[in-house]
Amino acid sequence: MVGQKRTSLMTLAPLFFDLDHTLWDFETNSRLALEQGFKDLDLGSLGVADLPTWIRHYEAANDHCWAEFRAGRMDKATLRGRRFELALEACGAACPVGLPGQMGEHYLAHSPYQKTLIPGTLEVLETLRARGHRMWVLTNGFDEVQHLKMDNCNLTPFFEGVYTSDALDVKKPNPQAYRLAAERAGLSATEFESVVMVGDSLESDVLGAQEVGWRGVHFAPSGERHPEAWRTVRSLPELLELELKA
Repeated sequence: MVGQKRTSLMTLAPLFFDLDHTLWDFETNSRLALEQGFKDLDLGSLGVADLPTWIRHYEAANDHCWAEFRAGRMDKATLRGRRFELALEACGAACPVGLPGQMGEHYLAHSPYQKTLIPGTLEVLETLRARGHRMWVLTNGFDEVQHLKMDNCNLTPFFEGVYTSDALDVKKPNPQAYRLAAERAGLSATEFESVVMVGDSLESDVLGAQEVGWRGVHFAPSGERHPEAWRTVRSLPELLELELKA
């Protein structure tokens, strides 16, 4: 029986997960932090019309800054304040010197401590662990922030390692990101070829992973389907229906 169990475990695919928008509900948690900042920093007095307006302009500015960051045209320190500066400008609000930096610090003091997860996260991870899967996180987020998120949501115990673009010094979908993560995970060449990567970004979590020979599962709650993805799921529990074997 022991030999049979060992053989069964060896047939399971190693699993890498993205974090934001895949396990950790970035949109909900970010908006909770933005709401707190709107109140604490009294943004209405600066000319921001209301909370929905603030969230809308911040999210657009944040998307822009992250695109610049992924392309290597903006560094981490600049991103943290610049997104708030752009959001204030879009709202037609006053932007006193030093305020964007203060807003960035406030956001980082609140956002990582929010605990909303994508529905089914804990149950799915529990089941995959019980089946014997080895699991890691590979994320483009900032090192200290991503670890805080995972610790505060009790995600850390499910994973053998958490690899961020900060720690790897390279971002998905650069092929080196996947190779370095696998190397640090101690995967053999054979295990590397059997990895399944799960994430919400078609470019970073699916196509980039498939470029190095992994299989990509596109987490797409909206129902969008791209034929180039190995598999697509609309909810995390659907992962349990896939053949996640080596």
